[in-house]
Amino acid sequence: MQFYRVEPNKTLALTRVNTLLGRVFSVAASLVGAQTLLNAITENNQHQLVPFWFWLNFCLIAGSHLLIIYTVWVVGDGKLGFGALTLSTAFALATWGLQLDGGELAPGMQPWIWWSVGIAAISSVGAFNVYWSAAFLVGFPTAWFFLQISEIGVPVDPWLALQDASFAFLASSVLAGFAFVMRYEAARVDEANQKAVEAAIQLARADAIHRERDRVDALVHDSVLTTLLVSSNAKDDAAHREAEALAGAAIKKLNNAQVATKANEKISVNSLFSALEVAIHRESGSAKVEVEGTTDTLVPNEVAAAVTESALQAFANSIHHAGKEAKIEIFLKGSSNGLKIVVKDNGRGFRPSRVPKNRLGLKLSIIGRVQAVGGKVFVDSKIGIGTNVIIEWSAQ
Repeated sequence: MQFYRVEPNKTLALTRVNTLLGRVFSVAASLVGAQTLLNAITENNQHQLVPFWFWLNFCLIAGSHLLIIYTVWVVGDGKLGFGALTLSTAFALATWGLQLDGGELAPGMQPWIWWSVGIAAISSVGAFNVYWSAAFLVGFPTAWFFLQISEIGVPVDPWLALQDASFAFLASSVLAGFAFVMRYEAARVDEANQKAVEAAIQLARADAIHRERDRVDALVHDSVLTTLLVSSNAKDDAAHREAEALAGAAIKKLNNAQVATKANEKISVNSLFSALEVAIHRESGSAKVEVEGTTDTLVPNEVAAAVTESALQAFANSIHHAGKEAKIEIFLKGSSNGLKIVVKDNGRGFRPSRVPKNRLGLKLSIIGRVQAVGGKVFVDSKIGIGTNVIIEWSAQ
């Protein structure tokens, strides 16, 4: 079920909560729907409701329940089914008088749509935003109250009608509030995880840049040291001119190195892997990191950022979804023209083909980021065996 007040950029925990709530609701809705439709048939047999309006409403509500089952369990997003049940129930309330066409129910009987009022109000939480959901949560019990005290069917004592409406409002509101609290807390978990990942990414970037600047400083150091030595040993005009020329060349070299670093914004594979290893160990001391073939091959800053973020996101996914007893390994391999990162775990595993479209952690945060900079991502996962996420980037 959806509740749009909280919309974090990363929805790992929130998506799982939505899926759980949607499935639980679909089961509950099916049970209530079966009771609703059974009462509808019984009521129609006893009172001969107007066929057109009765079967129209009957089919709309029955179809809505079937649509909820399909969208929740097959599609992975029940929003369409939830909205259909809400609107079909509202339509049934509005046309109840047309089903009776001036007739009356037996004393003590409720219109068959009563059993759909509460579940439809809760269903609105999964279909619409906060404001529309609140309107339906209040509107359905209110409409039911006025329907009962009207002259349609069998008029009910206003006090009893108020009790029925209050029960419908309280039950649906409490369950809707429970869904909201669960989603809000899941969103807070997502936010905390995202901040941790972002902090690790910033650490990796800062460490990589620091190492790259140290490399540039080392390149310049020899020229500066040579200039100082020549200057200190200069005894005549020729030696002074040589020292002056060397000083000018050193200054020019230093400026060119600084400009090139700022313009190109490249980071060596060696620095990238070192920073990534630090970030991984900060997140989990139990993860095993193996580094092979580190080189001074330079990669663009945007590539380094995308690879770092994607690798840390894959690592975070393993931590949160592989299971407490799962073993997590990270392999970092550099080459003369690129790099390869493998995040491996022996946890629960999953079916990549069944990942919901709104699951940002895999399709956007990992695959999309790497593909955007010309890289490739391969995901190999099997239920009960584990998951391998392979990130590759090549300069060619």
